Amino acid sequence: MSTPDYFTSDPDWEAFATKNNIPLPLTIPRQPSAPVDFTQLDFASIRASEAISNTKWAERHPIEEVGYTAKSTTVQARDGADINLKVSFPLANRLHARGKDEISLPILLVTHGGGWVQGNHTSEELWLLYPLYERFDLVIVSVEYRLAPENRFPIWIEDSEDVLDALLDSPERLLGLNANIKVDLNRLILAGSSSGAGISATLSQICRDKGIPVNGVILNAPMLCDPRHFPVTEYGPSEEYLRSYSQCMDIFMGSTGLLGVWNLIHPDPASSLNSKASPLLGDVESLPRHLIFVAGQDPLRDEGIAYARKLEGRNVPVTLNVYKGVPHNFGHFWELQATKIFWGNLRATLEEWLL
Repeated sequence: MSTPDYFTSDPDWEAFATKNNIPLPLTIPRQPSAPVDFTQLDFASIRASEAISNTKWAERHPIEEVGYTAKSTTVQARDGADINLKVSFPLANRLHARGKDEISLPILLVTHGGGWVQGNHTSEELWLLYPLYERFDLVIVSVEYRLAPENRFPIWIEDSEDVLDALLDSPERLLGLNANIKVDLNRLILAGSSSGAGISATLSQICRDKGIPVNGVILNAPMLCDPRHFPVTEYGPSEEYLRSYSQCMDIFMGSTGLLGVWNLIHPDPASSLNSKASPLLGDVESLPRHLIFVAGQDPLRDEGIAYARKLEGRNVPVTLNVYKGVPHNFGHFWELQATKIFWGNLRATLEEWLL
């Protein structure tokens, strides 16, 4: 069985990268580089820089222009700490114009990406949420979970689970929405990008075990397994799974950073040999339907494909979209044809789910 060529650069991405001085993969790969040493990074400076960039982006893309507004609130975690939330929902005049003065809306529980060390609600707006604002009336609950390395695994899983429990216990009180907006707990969707998609995958398994109904799960460029534990033998040698880590070693948004993150979070590899850290290793029986997006030049590509295959093998409905020859975060670049197709696929599937 031949392995599909997902890696060769998409011409549109190649032109965009060249124009913007983004390095493309070398024709002749170099010797693999060592993982980034995340213990030497200044995360305060990294997050401060990201905050400036996110603020500028948000100023250029106010959600009010697409008929949404947002508020901040908190949930108390199991250890007593406050977890910050950003809650986005349609403006009253938008709903009125659509004849929805009183309505019960689906809930999208979002866990952002950023390798568990950075990221927030705004970074997820850029990557995943903005195309949904324009098309759908949703209540979006974005979890600003506590980050590593100041906090240790599995704190981001626990924070996200605690938010979900509080949401299910008393949604209107927690969210403090306009009186005309209710939430439909039977239309709960879990969503996230990258490491946040890994959290969403873990949450879906937790919800199944707790008997919490979930309408669907959206995993965008998901981070699903510590590569030190990737179960290659489950998929057969001809599949050449986990080639993506070797292919993407020295490229834009490549493997060295992701390997460094795993080394930071789980310096002892045994600590990630479980379904909370590596949901690909978990039981996927009776999970809700999934929508999975994978990029061809992403080290995470093969674990996303493997998770889709595992779901299919347990008769879980799954839609897998692979975008050939584009990097992990291609959805940040709205000019790309691949991003436009990604938006279309995302909207089309969500429209089916919400009918």
